[in-house]
Amino acid sequence: MKRRDFIKSAFALSAFGTQIPVMALGRKNQFGRIVQWDTDRILVLIKLNGGNDGLNTIIPTQDDIYYNARPSLAISPNDALTIDEQNGFHPNLSAFHSLYQSGNMSLIHGIGYPQPNLSHFRSSDIWVTGSDADQYLQTGWIGRLLEQEYPDFPSNAPEHPLAIQFNSANLLEFKTSGSNTGMMVFDPETMYNLINGNYVAGEDDPAPDTYGGTELDFVREVDLLSFEYAEVINETAGQGSNSVEYPETNLGYQMALTAQMISGGLETPIYRIYQPGYDTHADQNNYHSNLLLDLNNAVLAFMEDLSNQGLLDRVMVVTTSEFGRRYFENGSTGTDHGSSAPCMVFGNSVVPNMFGEQPSLSNLDQHNNLLIQHDFRQLYSSVITDWFGLDQEIATNVFGQEFESIPFVQSPLSVKNPPVPAKFKMHAAYPNPFNPTTMISFTLPAISNVSMRLFNLKGREIQNYHLGRKEPGKHFFRLDGRNLSSGNYIAQVEAAGSVLNQKITFLK
Repeated sequence: MKRRDFIKSAFALSAFGTQIPVMALGRKNQFGRIVQWDTDRILVLIKLNGGNDGLNTIIPTQDDIYYNARPSLAISPNDALTIDEQNGFHPNLSAFHSLYQSGNMSLIHGIGYPQPNLSHFRSSDIWVTGSDADQYLQTGWIGRLLEQEYPDFPSNAPEHPLAIQFNSANLLEFKTSGSNTGMMVFDPETMYNLINGNYVAGEDDPAPDTYGGTELDFVREVDLLSFEYAEVINETAGQGSNSVEYPETNLGYQMALTAQMISGGLETPIYRIYQPGYDTHADQNNYHSNLLLDLNNAVLAFMEDLSNQGLLDRVMVVTTSEFGRRYFENGSTGTDHGSSAPCMVFGNSVVPNMFGEQPSLSNLDQHNNLLIQHDFRQLYSSVITDWFGLDQEIATNVFGQEFESIPFVQSPLSVKNPPVPAKFKMHAAYPNPFNPTTMISFTLPAISNVSMRLFNLKGREIQNYHLGRKEPGKHFFRLDGRNLSSGNYIAQVEAAGSVLNQKITFLK
């Protein structure tokens, strides 16, 4: 491969300065292109690298097969954090439990793809390219998505990077047919200094009219774009801030830096974050528990940080993993490579619900692996159409076929929503779970008629309360659950032309 082609297909940033950062670039680079997307929404993807064990993340608390197959690894129903009668969170996911109850989290069971490949490398490639199991693509799903919106990239490059990823040299997910839309980031200041030190000072000296001169022009353009993007990242990170303390871990660092760049005004729409270590073949209880605790604490800090800064409405966080684990433990108190696993989605605009069901351990595929309930491309297609508000045709072009959406986005961007008053807020119910009563509270910005409804998760109205005309300010309503069955419900407050919902759980 020619040096030019190599540089054009990928780039790397080293925290130790052993490689200069380069960015895919065409013949002419001009900043200032008008951004194509009509939204400022942001997607943060967290890869649980190595294959997350879904059964010990979302616990099948009533499944005897699970407990018999995992005598050392199974999480006791008494330790699991109750979601409903059949499911519970790992005990180290207390923040996820709270986020789910408060309506800021969706759970999607059984994500994978037909004919699953249990190789880390191949399965990861399938996920990042959006291919079928027997299809080999040389471009990434994000690369193809961005290429449709920026067809002449990297010429006329936008002022801010189109995508940012942390701590991985695999840029295939961002690769287009002729370049790469991803930029790798470690520390913005270090990166800026690295690039600044490699900046071509003799840019104004014309290159010779030879093949070598053409190559020199290209390298100079690569260096220039890298320098300018590093400058933008450095400036926005410097202008941003964090309002909370993050865990002092690699994942906590990535989440804090992402929040800082968003806070500082970086317009990059897609971030890819990595948390390694999920290949838990041995001593899983120790390793997996620590990983989930780190994930729990980092996501909670990120959500609180962006909420404090008024930015959470723009951001959605999605976890992915290349596959799950087998349902039975191995001889090393670990689990081996499996097929499907749950994904978790966080934000202010998610539907607080569980999509799919806890996988059946008595109905398996021919290799004794869990059955697939949702194709991972359904997850990505839903992000493209419902979160970013792009046409279905865009998603179909990205994947070569149409995939049914998973309705985890509460207010799809393609649908015009009624205006929500800036200060109309529904507060977290307390206590939750509750027995026999819980307090529903909300704040009104102006005089308004108020109604409160209670629905089951199938959407059937259980109770309806007309609270009448209320003055501006905070109000309270005590919900009595003594006539309810144990389970999850949606409490809905309608006021000031808007409707707000949250999930509540009644336990007898």
